[in-house]
Amino acid sequence: MREPEAAVAIVHASHPEESALLMRRTERENDSWSGHWSFPGGRRETSDAGLLDTALRELEEECGIRLTPAHLAAALPVAVAGRVSGRFIQVAPFVFRIESQPATILAPEEAAEALWIPLSLLRDPARHRLRPVPRLPAGMLFPAIDLAGAPLWGFTYRVLVEWLGLCPRERPPEKAGFAVACRILEFLLSRGLKLESGWSAASATVNGPIPVGEVLERFSLDGCLVPAVSRIEVQPDFIRVTGHRLEEHLIQSSDAKIGVSESL
Repeated sequence: MREPEAAVAIVHASHPEESALLMRRTERENDSWSGHWSFPGGRRETSDAGLLDTALRELEEECGIRLTPAHLAAALPVAVAGRVSGRFIQVAPFVFRIESQPATILAPEEAAEALWIPLSLLRDPARHRLRPVPRLPAGMLFPAIDLAGAPLWGFTYRVLVEWLGLCPRERPPEKAGFAVACRILEFLLSRGLKLESGWSAASATVNGPIPVGEVLERFSLDGCLVPAVSRIEVQPDFIRVTGHRLEEHLIQSSDAKIGVSESL
């Protein structure tokens, strides 16, 4: 397996309350994560001795917080991050534990703002919703947490739920995404569509146009689906459910002729 190309730092402070540092990236052209909430981090440089050094260097460069390897609490499983264009990259998340919240000194070209977010807020199921995100079509719903008027979603959301133990309990985890796809299929059948072919090779087919508005309204409010999926895309001729591990399940109408597109 290829070694990860980037690393992020999850800084976990104990006082005045348990919290984690999140930064909102400065909006820039050609940046796949422009304007997103994220953990401090970035690509490994040739001068870095390893990915742990990458995480520590990026934390100091972006947020002005200097830690050492002695603050390392855990190395999380490598996660995959998607980009608006180009291939996926593998990212190594590192958790650092500190006693109190240090002040941040932001690099304006990298970070627009940074917040210490209470873990109680991040763990609250009522804060997790499927929702559209800026600059992407309204027919796409992503698990997200609203922070200061902007969604925390995508790669950072997946790493967050992994760290906090909010991942689906199904084993293997891919079963959770399939369960969501089955629930959506059942909903379509309850709305009068007919099943033309059941699940085969992660695909099922129904006869009739998909009621986009009804599906979006029904499942954007269903907190039980979060964080079992990474994305739900709803169109008149298909629904694509992308699971927590980026596996895909497709429900299409009988006259649809589409291919499975690359996940974000």
